[in-house]
Amino acid sequence: MEQLKFQYMHKDTVLADVVFDRQNRSISCINYTDDITLRPFGRRAEPTPEDFLDFLESRCFPRERRNCKQLLADLDLTEYVPLSIVRKTHGRQLEDYCWIKFEGEELDYERDIKLRD
Repeated sequence: MEQLKFQYMHKDTVLADVVFDRQNRSISCINYTDDITLRPFGRRAEPTPEDFLDFLESRCFPRERRNCKQLLADLDLTEYVPLSIVRKTHGRQLEDYCWIKFEGEELDYERDIKLRD
C-alpha cells in the first residue's frame, strides 16, 4: 500500500481528509473546519512525517500506561505501534468525540464508534 488514506471525524462529520504517501514520506491534509483544536495537525499547513506519527500516537493510550502490555494483548498486538493501535481502535478516546475512518470502511458513529453519551 503506497498511500494510507483516512478521514478524521467528529461524530459523523468529516473534519479532514488525510493522505500519507509512504514512498515519498509526504502528508497532504484537507481541513474542513476552521477550529484548529479539531484539526489533526492544528495550525500546520504542511505537516511532516513526525507530525503524522505524533498525531497517530496522540490517538492511542500512553506508552507508559501501567497496563500497556495487557491492552496490546487485548488488541492482538505484541508491540506498541501507533498505526497498528489506531487501525484497531480507530483512535477513539473517552475525552472527545473524534475518531479515524480509514479508506474503504463503512462505519457509523452511533452504531460502530460511540463510547459514551
